[in-house]
Amino acid sequence: MYLALTITSFLLVFIVFLPLVKHSYWVFRALEYPRFQKFAVCVAVFVGWGIFYSYTRQINLYAFIALCIAIIYLIVKIYNYTVFAVKEVRTIKSRDQKNEIKVLSANVYQDNTEFQKLLDQIKSVDPDVIFLLETDPKWETAVKELETAYPHMLKAPLPNTYGLLFYSRFPLSDARVNYLIKEDIPSIEAIVELPSGVKVQLWGLHPEPPVPGESLYSTAKDKELMKIALKARDSDMPIIVFGDLNDVAWSYTTTLFGKVSDLLDVRKGRGFYSTFSAKHWFLRFPLDYIFCSAEFGLVQMRRLPYNGSDHYPIFTHLIFNKRLEQVQDGPEADQEDIEEAKEILEKEVEKE
Repeated sequence: MYLALTITSFLLVFIVFLPLVKHSYWVFRALEYPRFQKFAVCVAVFVGWGIFYSYTRQINLYAFIALCIAIIYLIVKIYNYTVFAVKEVRTIKSRDQKNEIKVLSANVYQDNTEFQKLLDQIKSVDPDVIFLLETDPKWETAVKELETAYPHMLKAPLPNTYGLLFYSRFPLSDARVNYLIKEDIPSIEAIVELPSGVKVQLWGLHPEPPVPGESLYSTAKDKELMKIALKARDSDMPIIVFGDLNDVAWSYTTTLFGKVSDLLDVRKGRGFYSTFSAKHWFLRFPLDYIFCSAEFGLVQMRRLPYNGSDHYPIFTHLIFNKRLEQVQDGPEADQEDIEEAKEILEKEVEKE
């Protein structure tokens, strides 16, 4: 037992700190995802040491101290996404329907055929804009009825699991499908006009994850996120960024995205809202996001029930209030962060 606890402790410490290596190869980046799972396992081993010591009075002090450091490090990394942290976006109880926007983002899972479940969810929450990912021509046909209530749309249905469908009941301008990094991975960009006349810049994203079978490197994903972060930083408009970012909230890249873009993460202080995998409770990560500029407050955020996909849909109800800009602040980027974002943007995507 002593040897098993020692080996397990050092192995866990190695796995916890390996993502500190700033390399785009998938092994380093994918290990950022299960930080909560690593925390749970580390705590279990910590308890194991306590039980073992109480019976034998034996302990590997080096392994135990290293394990404690790993636990503290993980707590620091995930703390902002617990209910104990300060909310980055304030909860707003007063209503102003002309300045509200309800967003539903859902990775539908291309092979999922339970179309009606999603359509029923959409009707139940009545969003103003809908962003559907992994949508192929089959999905485009299956949800065609949305076009009646949502006449403003952008479409790029594809058979490669990166297709998208975007619907809005509010008018759009400067709306287009972009291929920011790769020619077969689309994203959307549009300006939506709220009933009050306020115009909001939207970006909807679904970059490649750094996992075997998709991409062995995170470079393309990182470049796409940094491109939008720098665009958002230079914009004077209210901004909302949403979609399946294929990155966890506490990763280095997402943290850098938040700082450089000067956008706020609605989840901070509210919980993980883990959306993937909907089919495996022990492997569940927060991959589907919504970021907004400081002029927005939160009315409601919900992770919707299982609908046949491997992702849960996420529903976010925001309200625009210019005065919030004076009282809400996110993490700020320094010059080094800006330069790093630009360096990422200049990297060549690896050929695989």
